[in-house]
Amino acid sequence: MGNISNFPDAAWDRELLVLNGHVLQSSGWLQVQRALGHEIRWARGDGWQWAGAIRQGVFPRYLYVPYGPAGSGRTSDALRDIVRAASGSRLDFVRVEPTGNDALAALDVAHARAARPVQPRCTWVLDLSVGEDALRAGLESGHRSRINAAARKGLTVRWSDDPADVDIFLGLQRLAARRSGFGGQSASYHHTLAKVLMPLEMARLYVAEADGSAVSASICFDFGTTRYYAFSASDPERGRKLGAGPPLLWTMILDARARGATTFDFWGVVCADEPGHAWTGFSQFKRAFGGRLLQRAGTWEIPVRRVRYRAFTALKRSG
Repeated sequence: MGNISNFPDAAWDRELLVLNGHVLQSSGWLQVQRALGHEIRWARGDGWQWAGAIRQGVFPRYLYVPYGPAGSGRTSDALRDIVRAASGSRLDFVRVEPTGNDALAALDVAHARAARPVQPRCTWVLDLSVGEDALRAGLESGHRSRINAAARKGLTVRWSDDPADVDIFLGLQRLAARRSGFGGQSASYHHTLAKVLMPLEMARLYVAEADGSAVSASICFDFGTTRYYAFSASDPERGRKLGAGPPLLWTMILDARARGATTFDFWGVVCADEPGHAWTGFSQFKRAFGGRLLQRAGTWEIPVRRVRYRAFTALKRSG
């Protein structure tokens, strides 16, 4: 383990990409966590890496490693190192989301316990290495029609890497929250994210506009050859009426391909056809672009201070 200033970002990220690591394990994301006020931890070994942040209050105190550790065939080694780090910091447990092919076996050896998901267990990914005609052929007819009609309806899509423009997204998020009751992450969270990641060319804002005003907006992350569809918000009236979602996302996909990305990660979908699931609608929206399902191990916890961890789980059950 060490301080983020003790390793060159390029070296950490380069090694992480060799291990097929996620953007939430990157040096940029560590900087976001530090800017949000979290104490960060990381380590690397032969064939594995992990990075996370301490979540702390009076109780519990734990280490969260989102979509990590990275690596395959050495996940057990990484999990042992994470537990040692947490024990040295007198934390109550660790929360992990390993991505290696050996993750489930390693979690079993570590006596990990399945936990409520933090990051989605399943995502939808699109191969961008094919031609644009092949990508267009993979669209479902409804999406293709809305994309083709965008210009006729006066819709334009632009991108920005100016952190101040995140206020456009936040305004749409507030509009959507009045309808749905779901407010999403806080304004301070999104401002911090934009101020850290946009100058690193790891985040972009895309905005769909009509008649000079925004009707939909999305934030994406870029890491290695993958673009991640991270956050989205839309005017619940005008955005739906104009069909702004597909043209905005289609532009984001084509721009990613033009920049050299080979994978577009839609971030989260339901793992199977589950009518009535809260994610069914946006899962169908994402799947309609073509692609395939990618399933990971999910979210797990490993006790460190066992008495305190049992108290924590008892409180969760009673709550």
